[in-house]
Amino acid sequence: MKKILLFVAALLLNFGVYAQNTTPNRLLIHHNNTTSGHIIDNVDSLTFANVQGEVAANLEILEYDLEKVILKVTRTASCAAFKIAIEPTVKIASMSDYSLAQYIDNDSDNAYYQDFESAQLSGIELLSSTEYTIATVGIDQYGILCDVKKVAFTTPDETLVGVPEVKAELVEANHYDFTVKFTPNEDVSKYSVVTGEKGQLQSQYEMFAPMFGYSNIGQLIESWGLQYTEETTYTWTNMAPGTVYEVFIQAWDAEGVMAPHTVFELTTKSLGGEGTAEVAITIGKYTLGEWWDEEGNTVMLPSQFITYTPNDQTSAYRFGVYLASNYDAEAEAIKEELCTDPPMPTMGWFFYEELTTDYQIDPNLDCVVIAAAKNANGEWGPVTEVRFTTPADMPSKSASKTITSRNFKSENEAGKVHIVKQNKLRLISK
Repeated sequence: MKKILLFVAALLLNFGVYAQNTTPNRLLIHHNNTTSGHIIDNVDSLTFANVQGEVAANLEILEYDLEKVILKVTRTASCAAFKIAIEPTVKIASMSDYSLAQYIDNDSDNAYYQDFESAQLSGIELLSSTEYTIATVGIDQYGILCDVKKVAFTTPDETLVGVPEVKAELVEANHYDFTVKFTPNEDVSKYSVVTGEKGQLQSQYEMFAPMFGYSNIGQLIESWGLQYTEETTYTWTNMAPGTVYEVFIQAWDAEGVMAPHTVFELTTKSLGGEGTAEVAITIGKYTLGEWWDEEGNTVMLPSQFITYTPNDQTSAYRFGVYLASNYDAEAEAIKEELCTDPPMPTMGWFFYEELTTDYQIDPNLDCVVIAAAKNANGEWGPVTEVRFTTPADMPSKSASKTITSRNFKSENEAGKVHIVKQNKLRLISK
């Protein structure tokens, strides 16, 4: 029996299980980026089975309110049992089916071995105006977690005292700031406001809600926003030109019940024109400057100053500095990536005004600096490309052979420079 077992284990090893030069004494099973291991001497037998069809418990919501949910649950033919869980949709939306199956298994103590024509979920307290997901994981005859089924629903709005509303009025929108006046009606006890580029708050909610325990976006607005009880006028600064912003407003009634949130949309004043947008690049002085080592200590290292000057048709621009060898290896791909909008609202993606900044670059290095701009219509202009070599006789030497910026950091192997911080930057001087 032992020889047969070792033979089967060897076959499994040939299909990707960790191979060894000596006789194996461990059986390793890899699944969904996890590995489970067994000491072969402790394994009595190794068998294979076939389960036909889907192993799942299908769901149908029959009725729901804030205190109960009534369901119909029907198992497939191969589903011996199932477990069930209910959570705010935002909490589990990003989970894979495998991860969700594990979550349901850990969250639920009870497995059900029957179908239900009409069953009530008990012990739940649901928030109003919130999307929830009910999920089941089917379990086969061997006790294995199999297929996941989900159904989502949104709870009704809670009964409010009066009609709490906050009117938003744009007072002024400039290139880098905007001012909004908020006027609550007499049914509002308090309200919160928070802003972001269009789509940014929603994506941040989806990203951070599981971490902070938010069940609906109103909770995020309350936590992140400015809170008021009376009419107020507020100015947001350090905004981006020509950008659509959303102001999320969350109000509460006289009893502290959360009303549905509202969104006020506005656009900041644009820069540039409809002509060709271009950026001039000027290579500046090469001198010693204060930088920081990995321990955070101040060190004197060579700094190469570069100035980026957009023309009057520019609404926004981007730039990057590369080692020439890295740039030449993938120049077209780098230029293509340069002339892109962010896949989602991203601070630091664009710059707008003339900027002078310095980079820590070692002596006698061949470098390439590029920049490109788009006009008010969103049309990209030509890529400006300037090659330069840092002087060879700097009085300080660094062995890092990298390019680092005050506002950027680099990946030396790829030769790419990535934005790590963005503000409305002005002239940087020493």
